[in-house]
Amino acid sequence: MRQGLVISDLHLFSPRSNGEDQLRRIKRHLERIDTLVLNGDTFDFRWSMYPSEGASIRAALLWLERLSVQFDGRRVHYIFGNHDRLRTFRSQAEDLGRMCRPLNFHSETIRLGHSLFLPGDCASPQMSGERLAAHRDAWSRDRPCGPIGSGLYAIAASTGVGKLFSQQQFPRGVTVRRVSRHLDGFSPDWRVGTVDCFFGHTHVPFSNHVEGGVRFHNTGSAIRGMGFKPLFFEY
Repeated sequence: MRQGLVISDLHLFSPRSNGEDQLRRIKRHLERIDTLVLNGDTFDFRWSMYPSEGASIRAALLWLERLSVQFDGRRVHYIFGNHDRLRTFRSQAEDLGRMCRPLNFHSETIRLGHSLFLPGDCASPQMSGERLAAHRDAWSRDRPCGPIGSGLYAIAASTGVGKLFSQQQFPRGVTVRRVSRHLDGFSPDWRVGTVDCFFGHTHVPFSNHVEGGVRFHNTGSAIRGMGFKPLFFEY
């Protein structure tokens, strides 16, 4: 039996993120697992502190190269969220994955053993399949707000409004049902063989919410003031 760790919503490069600090905090876990799942929004290109999109992408690719060295002989599964779905980044990241064996990139979901992983952007209110496709397309063409805009956004986020918004928009039971409905449409037989379903995006962490015979878990985020909840799984 192999052991993995799933995390989501690091939002690296955003001034509102303490993702690097959180990664240092769990360093000993990262050193002993067989597989790491980065379950959406690992980087935040819209609110990046770097001066340009190109600079942010170069920094992200360098970060991934270093991670591939750290995980040599093991596996990293990277699922694109909305904040790191830029077409230019995805293309270059997938090219990198073909050269760096530990790195595996995914657009929608992955399954490892009895666990299913998805980024969770389907959990937003009134997010039909058609709206999700349009939502993701818009994010793939998104443009950075620049260091000044990112700094102002971080100040606004520090007031706690973001946490309150997430809690109101994503109550646990309702959110799990939204994810379930999305999966029902995307892959009607997804429950077969699924014991645990892990998702991110909402920034509201929880574990072991049972719905329709499946345990649902949210791994929170590394946004300051939110809850960061890395979770182990076996496969």
